[in-house]
Amino acid sequence: MKSCKNCGLGTKENNGLISCFKDKTLKQPEEDKEGCLYYIETRSEEDEPLTPFQHLLLKEDELKERKMKGVTPIIF
Repeated sequence: MKSCKNCGLGTKENNGLISCFKDKTLKQPEEDKEGCLYYIETRSEEDEPLTPFQHLLLKEDELKERKMKGVTPIIF
């Protein structure tokens, strides 16, 4: 399941919520993100997770590629 706690754009806060780097909101860790256009699984490089900013850049590049190929992302 895609959830905020598994998203590379999320940062765990002290209150147990996840802060979304993209939309600057606090969300529940288990919130379903199946329809989230910016959901990206956490990626690592040399056993270090990428920063939320790096994840955002990767996702934006992916979305640009889709748009250039004529594939329109499904937005719920």
